[in-house]
Amino acid sequence: MNLTFLNAGFLFAGLAALVPLVIHLISRRKVETVDFSSLRFLKELERKRIRRVRLRQILLLVVRSLVLLCAALALARPTLRGAHAGGAHARTSVAIVLDDSASMSRDGQDGRPLFDAAVAAARGIAGLLAEGDQAFLVTAGVPPRSVLPGGTFGREALKAAVDGVRVGAAATDYPAALALARDLLAGARNLNREIYVIGDMQRSGWRLATAGAESARAPDAAGPRTYCLPVAGPESNLGVVVTGVERAYGGTPGLHAISAEVRNHGRRRATVPVRLFLDDAQVGQAGVDVGPGESSPVGFAVAVDGARWHAWRVEIPPDAFAGDNEAYLAIPATERVEVLVVEPDGADARGDGHYLRLALDPTGRGERFSPVGVAASALAGQDRGRFPVVVFADAGRLPGSGLEWTERHLADGGGALFVLGRRTDARFWNTSPLSSVTGVTLTVPFERSSGVRLAPAGEGHPILDGLVFGGRLIDDVAVRRGFEATLAGAEEILEAPGVGPMLVIASASGERAASAAGAREPGRGPAAVLLCGVDPAWSDLPTSGLIVPLVHRLVERLGVVVARARSVTVGDDLRVPVAAVAGGSVEVERPDGSSVSVPVVARGRSALAVLERTPAPGIYRFGDGGRGVLAVANGAAPEESALAAAAREEIVRRAPGARIVSPDASIEGQILEARRGRELWRVFLYAALALLAVEMLIARPRGAAA
Repeated sequence: MNLTFLNAGFLFAGLAALVPLVIHLISRRKVETVDFSSLRFLKELERKRIRRVRLRQILLLVVRSLVLLCAALALARPTLRGAHAGGAHARTSVAIVLDDSASMSRDGQDGRPLFDAAVAAARGIAGLLAEGDQAFLVTAGVPPRSVLPGGTFGREALKAAVDGVRVGAAATDYPAALALARDLLAGARNLNREIYVIGDMQRSGWRLATAGAESARAPDAAGPRTYCLPVAGPESNLGVVVTGVERAYGGTPGLHAISAEVRNHGRRRATVPVRLFLDDAQVGQAGVDVGPGESSPVGFAVAVDGARWHAWRVEIPPDAFAGDNEAYLAIPATERVEVLVVEPDGADARGDGHYLRLALDPTGRGERFSPVGVAASALAGQDRGRFPVVVFADAGRLPGSGLEWTERHLADGGGALFVLGRRTDARFWNTSPLSSVTGVTLTVPFERSSGVRLAPAGEGHPILDGLVFGGRLIDDVAVRRGFEATLAGAEEILEAPGVGPMLVIASASGERAASAAGAREPGRGPAAVLLCGVDPAWSDLPTSGLIVPLVHRLVERLGVVVARARSVTVGDDLRVPVAAVAGGSVEVERPDGSSVSVPVVARGRSALAVLERTPAPGIYRFGDGGRGVLAVANGAAPEESALAAAAREEIVRRAPGARIVSPDASIEGQILEARRGRELWRVFLYAALALLAVEMLIARPRGAAA
């Protein structure tokens, strides 16, 4: 049994009990005593009466102070809690945190889905509510949301809200859901406040890797009581993810390499077949052996028609959790590639960009490459997924947003060709991220009026296959101006003898290390740098027979990391760039074959078709004026693949003071006993009224003389 105050802030009002004492001390007057013979015989007569007056003043002072003190205590709502506090069921405010993440879709140990067991437990908690009790419902899937923001005082309304929750594909975030539940209960004024966390207690869902020191703080005795009700399920699981897709450079036309990875989240070694499907037809199969807690790569090589989009699917056999047994991706047509050419604002009509666009598309029909020009100031508004390769045609100093766009383009696996020229600022280049991503540090510009003959570097790079004869390029190219540079990890393709490298390439860096959630990020895409420009004043390259095949080879090499289609997790919005006009609509074919019309909205200078809350994993086909665009929704957040539940001490670390309830235990008696209590504010209110009546009685004038 303990005493608490529901409105503890009003305890400060108890200081008002000192007001009568302060007034009494201030109003006391000091009088001078003067002996007067005619009144000397009256002293004895008045002494007894003065003693009574003083006693009444002291009583009034005490009673008035007690009236104010009792009123303050009544406002503070003192309560007794516990089994021995007397009283019956005290009013309660309850917040149920229901786990609706992807891992809850698997079957439990009793054969029924975990989510069904969680819903049954939540309905059981709702059945313990009495008249006047308040209830909130919070879902634990990212991002946590309040299903009943204003709460409900109806038991059936809470049950209906619980029945309306559906399992999603998102990851779990128990700490954020608990914080939301505490915020909802902070405004409740009922005697008891309780939080019930119902779910599989997935370890990744408790965000243990990001737990800070604040998580270990002692629980607030006056805060809500927290109960964790785990629903147990199998924890062994295998998942598959696609880690990369590359187009082979040279060799077989249309040859693509698909890389995938199988991850074993269980405690036993497993051997499973991995199958690859292209446009719903199986085109490959391989077996992998994966140790517990390990990952095994698997690769496929498939030749495809580069003239159209293709949908790919990698799958493993079904297991406990179906959300990660399939991985989808879609790649655009590679036969005709759009290349973004970035030029400086106010570029010359016959500048580097002009010659590069001519080299990319000599016929103007876009048969192999279709160049799209854009000013450097507008780079940040371009769609990165549309252009596998970006060519910077002496673009000069890029704005901060343009630099960020370029870094993200390379981080997504896109390629970039940097053509340096008269607008290039060496200091800006060396201090910007461009130097590190290309491996090129500019030293000094050079100028040779007679020109230096361009030559293949070393034994010759594969890009120059067929462009070198007898150790010399097929066409003589004189370089008159350019930049000297030092290299860090970049390969030389062309050089100016006696000066230094003129064309270098930094290959793709491969995949980055696995993140805390276990998902790999795509590696950095390749980048090339031409240090002698494509300007007739700088070299003979723009007018030579070498420029067209060289630029084509470069762009093909830079585009080996194939741009993928838009990809989201099921339940998220799918936003796909389309050629349709904003304000219109396009038809989308869903994975089950049904179609739906979705709106097209404006985003900067481009338009996006928006499919809200993708309903199922698979390939979505957007009909965009007959050119068809594919997009992907994958089954579940990567964090959900690790099904292991957190240990008791780990949960308490993230939810201090939480009571972990065994799945086979009955807590109904404990809950109802803990809800017993009595509010004492009425007692103090009645006491204040009674004391006020006493004060009026004492202060009433007595006798006619009064």
